[in-house]
Amino acid sequence: MNTFKIFFCIVFISLLGQSQEKTHVISHNGETIVTDPSKGSNSYKRIAVFPKASEAIRSIILNLKFECPDKMRCADWDYVDHIKARQKNDTTVYEIARMLTPYGGFFQKDWGFEWRVDVTDFSLILRDEVEIDYIHTGYEDNKTRGWKVTVDFEITYGTPVANPLAIHKVYDGNFKYGYKDDPIEKHLVPVTFKAHAKTAFSKLKILQTGHGMDANGCGEFCSKYRDIEFNGEVIDHKDLWMECGDNPLFPQAGTWIFDRANWCPGYLLQPDEVMLNTTAGTPYTVDINMEPYETEKPSANELLSAIVVEYEAPNAKNDVTLVDIIQPSTRLIHSRKNPFGGLPVIQVKNNGSDVLKKMAIQYFIEGEKPQKYQWTGHLNFGDEAAITLPTEVFSKQQYAKFHVILSKPNGKRDEFKADNALVSDYERPDIFPDTVVVHYKTNNKPWQNTYSIQNSFGEVVFAKDSINMKPSTVYHDTIALKSGNYNFKFNDSEGDGLEFWFKAKDGRGEVKLLDVKGKAIKQFGSDFGSDINYYFSVQPDMDYELDNKPSVGVFPARTQGPLTLDYFCNLPAEVKVLFVDQENETDVVETHSYKNFSQGSLSYDLSYLPAKRYYIKVFVNGEEVYKNRIRLKE
Repeated sequence: MNTFKIFFCIVFISLLGQSQEKTHVISHNGETIVTDPSKGSNSYKRIAVFPKASEAIRSIILNLKFECPDKMRCADWDYVDHIKARQKNDTTVYEIARMLTPYGGFFQKDWGFEWRVDVTDFSLILRDEVEIDYIHTGYEDNKTRGWKVTVDFEITYGTPVANPLAIHKVYDGNFKYGYKDDPIEKHLVPVTFKAHAKTAFSKLKILQTGHGMDANGCGEFCSKYRDIEFNGEVIDHKDLWMECGDNPLFPQAGTWIFDRANWCPGYLLQPDEVMLNTTAGTPYTVDINMEPYETEKPSANELLSAIVVEYEAPNAKNDVTLVDIIQPSTRLIHSRKNPFGGLPVIQVKNNGSDVLKKMAIQYFIEGEKPQKYQWTGHLNFGDEAAITLPTEVFSKQQYAKFHVILSKPNGKRDEFKADNALVSDYERPDIFPDTVVVHYKTNNKPWQNTYSIQNSFGEVVFAKDSINMKPSTVYHDTIALKSGNYNFKFNDSEGDGLEFWFKAKDGRGEVKLLDVKGKAIKQFGSDFGSDINYYFSVQPDMDYELDNKPSVGVFPARTQGPLTLDYFCNLPAEVKVLFVDQENETDVVETHSYKNFSQGSLSYDLSYLPAKRYYIKVFVNGEEVYKNRIRLKE
């Protein structure tokens, strides 16, 4: 086994006058991950050194970063990857995280994305020397494509929310689903444990995704429910289904918009967590039951791992944690909601045993006057909530720091202040003139689309439905706006945007925001899934800037030969269009050049070429600005 030890670094963060000590344990540092087609699974085991068992841990966040490898292109398929942990000298292996890889077919060399998941519940085993195994599944070519992966455990020292006592595996496997002669409940049997003598409560933690493809689309493309029983009573019911059209990682090369069984391509699975009212020293039974299902030719599988973690009573009565700042933020997972000007949104968690009914919140852009807000509500122990703050944030600075500080939970002293504050990166939204033109070209199904502009307080200043819209038609709406912050929302009811390669018959539409001179201030890609959610600000004393980047769209991406390239740019330039072989980009099959070109539609016919995959590349004044994959005759 290829192993090595990675030691951790320590940083100190000053929050509310306290020092919050953090450790980063990196088990896989920019490693190239590829498939093993002979087995369908490839294991990357590394030994990482975590804090000692005697050191108090407040939280552990797993940060997962994907990039294109240095010497090959990004991989193509949406495979299931597992991150597993095993303590040295122990045989028990725990799945601590699960990644569903994206369709990376047209990601560029500079592409990268990051996800986060809380793995604090595994703090009992993430101690001393631990084998971290990154398992990449799949069968695609491993010589020309893969992923560059970094697995970073961000560990915060401090008093735990509650002291963990024991961890138990409930289920861990790939369970056949829909088989009459081998029903899934034959394997998902009730499991009984005896609670520790000090146990005050327990938590059931589940990673579950559906896979396979029978005549009904199960298990990947069918919605089924799951019940969780505790001591014979149903305590949780969930439909195992996830809408994918709002994925923050978009667009992707494959069927990324298709809703799936509790997962989406390009997604780090967020586990289901259910509190168990266990009694100290007393046996208890946990059982997971799937919706009854049988089919004649089954092929579905439920990939399920579940653990129970037992805890002592919470260490504090009044303890609130600021989990995240959603708006404003530059985190990629929040990219659909940012850059942002308007009412900030934060995520908080009650880690105190008392119900959280009120707290004080202070927030401000660095260098500006702090705003204060007295929140009231009802948040039980362990629950989280997204809170919208009542005062707009906007800065004339292009970039700034945004601060949020929580205090006085239930009017009392917070018993762990070090996680009460966070700082996010504020990026100023685009500045607009007081008159904006919405340029909208419909695709072949305009009845799926609506759009509106509203201010920070939800007041709609403009809205348009699709009642009288015609297919493949250009509409212009001119809207006068007062000073303030706004949100332009463009919705697609089918979640497939204004174009999607798999639905060529739906055609291609486009949407842009222009000034009264017809120049683009903001141009949007047409392959956006469920919606465009764009924030901008009208400031009379600030000049707006044009979006001078070329907008390029090619449709259809899967063709028998004919295709159209739509091009729009505020500035005329020398434009060159190349068609190259996907596997050998030096093999140029067609070249087209256009002098002093600014906007228009260009038609091509590749029907004479062999059936395979190609790239179309667009260069403006010698610089590559666009690259997409063409499936020819596939």
